[in-house]
Amino acid sequence: MSMDQSAIKEIKESQTTAELAAIIGNAKLDMPLLATPDSFRIHSLEKYLPGRNRYRGLMETVALEDFTSYCLEFGGDESACFVDPQRMTARTVFNLGSVLEPGHADFTAKLSLIQTAELKDLLQLNGERCKQKRMAEFMEDYADNITCYSSDGEAIPNSKAVAAIRRLTIESSRKEEHETQDFNTSRSALEKIEARSDEGLPAGFRFECTPYNGLDARSFDLRLSILTGGDAPTLTARIKRLEATQEDMGRELQEKLAGAFKPSKINTYIGSFAA
Repeated sequence: MSMDQSAIKEIKESQTTAELAAIIGNAKLDMPLLATPDSFRIHSLEKYLPGRNRYRGLMETVALEDFTSYCLEFGGDESACFVDPQRMTARTVFNLGSVLEPGHADFTAKLSLIQTAELKDLLQLNGERCKQKRMAEFMEDYADNITCYSSDGEAIPNSKAVAAIRRLTIESSRKEEHETQDFNTSRSALEKIEARSDEGLPAGFRFECTPYNGLDARSFDLRLSILTGGDAPTLTARIKRLEATQEDMGRELQEKLAGAFKPSKINTYIGSFAA
């Protein structure tokens, strides 16, 4: 009596499944696995156990202190922390392992620092073309954070600087020169527009604030400019060396984490890591 093709296929699958089961059993793996005949895929049975085979997962926080505490609790010589200064984030991989004995790198903690309200408003103002009212109100709202100065670097009282911005005077003068020769005629014109205030305009101001919760207070230096091309004067305040300041804040975050991790063996790096 001959067997049909489906019966032969089932016998082959049963034999192959038995062989795979024997191989898995002899391997003595920590993770329980099962071979099934559906394309002979390997299936994990961990989800059916009372608990997981090993501790893993992702912890996320915006609190620097909680991040360092968690890292100190679970970190060791197989851990590393990577700091991204552009995003002001840090990620610790606890089971990174080593080159010779690499880990799964799936047990991690992530810190995402949040900008303070002061820094958010300052960055929104940076480079914005403002009307007099908008700039004056910003300086009044953050009077405790701002120190104004003249073009000579001398400090100006905030009340005087705000009054100067509210009372701008635009002066315009035009000078024309005409020259006529036998074979040509030339004409040139020079127009000068100047903004001034009897109160004494500030050349810029320093804005001091805590940029991110957990970092030290920092001073941002801004250059103040007045644009006179439109119907009404507009003002812009631009942060000097903003990119360099952002890099400094990233290094500060790394230094704070490196100092906090001294009791452990967690190394810190500027950069990111992907397994």
